[in-house]
Formats: sequence, C-alpha cells, structure tokens
Amino acid sequence: CSTASGDCGKRPLAPIHGGSMRIVGGVDALAGEWPWLVSVQIPSSKGTRHSCGGSVLSKRWVLTAAHCFKTKRSSLNHWRIVVGATDLSKLPDDVQIRSVHKVLLHQDYNPRTEANDIALIKLEKPVTFSDYVQPACLPPVTMGSDTSFSDCHISGWGTTSQNSVKTSDILQEAKINILDTKKCNSSQWYNGAMSPHTICAGYEEGGIDSCQGDSGGPLMCKTSQDSPYYVIGITSWGKGCAQANNPGIYTFTKDFLEWILGEMVEAKGEPSHYRTPIHPPREPCHFTGSIHASRQTGHSGASIYPVRDTGHPRTPIHSSRDAGHPT
Repeated sequence: CSTASGDCGKRPLAPIHGGSMRIVGGVDALAGEWPWLVSVQIPSSKGTRHSCGGSVLSKRWVLTAAHCFKTKRSSLNHWRIVVGATDLSKLPDDVQIRSVHKVLLHQDYNPRTEANDIALIKLEKPVTFSDYVQPACLPPVTMGSDTSFSDCHISGWGTTSQNSVKTSDILQEAKINILDTKKCNSSQWYNGAMSPHTICAGYEEGGIDSCQGDSGGPLMCKTSQDSPYYVIGITSWGKGCAQANNPGIYTFTKDFLEWILGEMVEAKGEPSHYRTPIHPPREPCHFTGSIHASRQTGHSGASIYPVRDTGHPRTPIHSSRDAGHPT
C-alpha cells in the first residue's frame, strides 16, 4: 500500500493554493486540496446521495467508519465511491466513480458504543492517481505514544449546522486541535463514553466540529513542519455538533495499523512500506442478520457487512456522523 512518506500524502496543487494557510473555521476547500478524500454515496429516491467520507489508501482500498454500513447494506451493489471531486453538485470530467467490491468491518466493532469504528472498502476497479487523487498517509509504525501532532484538519461534505439535514455540496475543511483524552472522557464531558483506541478533537468552547455526513472522513495532522499529513483519526461520533465540552470523537488509526495492513495485503502489486508482521487474511464469512446480534466472523479479523437493515436506534450520546442517519 502507498503509505510511506515518499509515496503518500502528496498534494500536488497545495502550493498553488498557498500551502497550509487556513482560516480557523469551516470553509470551502479548494480542488485538489485533500486529494485522498472520497464521498461514499448510497442510493436514494433521487439517485445516489452523499452519506459518509473516506480516505484513499491505495488504488483499490478506502478507509472509512464501520457505522457507515448500518443501513442500505442490501443495496451495496448500488453504492458508489466518488473520488477526485470537490463540488458534488458539479462533478468534473475527470472525476473517478467506482463501485464497491467488498466491505470489511473490524471484527470487534460495537454498534452500540461505536468501539472499533473502522472499516475498509475494496473498490471494484482501481483508481488512477493524479493531481486530484492521491493516497493518504497512515501514521508510521514507529510513531511513539508521546508524538505531538500539529496543524490538524478535518474535511468532509457533512452538514454545516447541527440541525440541518442537508449535506454540503462543496467539500468543507476546518482546523482543529487534539484535546486531552482524560478531559474528554471526564464526568463533565463524555463521562466515560469514549471507548479505547479513540481520540477527541475540536475546541473546548465548541463552534468548530465535524457533523452529520462527515463520518468516515479523516482527521489529518502533521508531526513536524516538513512532515506529510497523516490520517490519525476517522470521524466517528459526537454529542450534537460543535457544542462546548462535546468535541468530535475519532477512531485512532495508529492502534489499527496491523488490522488495516493485514486486510490490504491481498492487493497484489502494491508493496508495503511498513515494517510490521502482516498475516495474510483469509476470506470472511458471509451472513445475514442484525448487526446488533452476535456476528459471525471468519479468520481474517473482519466481518462482511450484514445484508439486512436493523432499524435499531443509536444510543442518544453516540450521535454518529453519517448523513444516512440524521439524529
């Protein structure tokens, strides 16, 4: 997979856009500014519509959130992944649209608590890298627990206000801060609702945050001025949007590197630049049933999407941020 600094995180058009200069707030992103962003779209009565975000990891793989597959799974063959777009209402001529070959959910994903909220999408056909399509960088295996992150951004096509049900046509971006996990999980904030392997980001005072429709999209940070942006988080859930003491909760990708790479290893011809043991996956089991029931998993450490809708509501505090399930 394209994950080493020399092969990922390239932003060919960023110098034209002024590098990493940003307004601290939600603003329109420029074309090619975050070239690994994808729109995960689901069927609706008016065609397909944006539901979640995701990040290109290689020509065949996209990283996203497991909870994006709670509904519409029976029509997965009608889902589409839109790659290389900024304005979803005016797709460019060179936009790349792909069907879904398969979806892999983490075997320990808990839809009630949103623990281990991570999934991989394998595309039906590979994408072509260009100025507008590039693979994202994952955190290096060697990254220590004391690593400090800077210049962090979120980006997505989600709603721009808490009570809105309409997602944005134009890709939005905002600069945010990584917040202390103990404070986020304290009694005055999320009161222990954060599961392991998550981080929180935003502002204590609120005002800037991810929201519905941003689920699955990246939290991107640098480790130094010269480093690429690393996708260190996957947008997962939050209480409301942009509320004080209720920042966004993100799946911490560093804790899932072995799982990600273990599932991607079957993508032949894409050498891995990680130095970590990778166990070749075996094909997961197909099954039907409720995602809230016990799930059958194969030996690969992943479960294939269930094929029936559940209709079960989320727990109130876990307001997931996919547009398919407004809360």
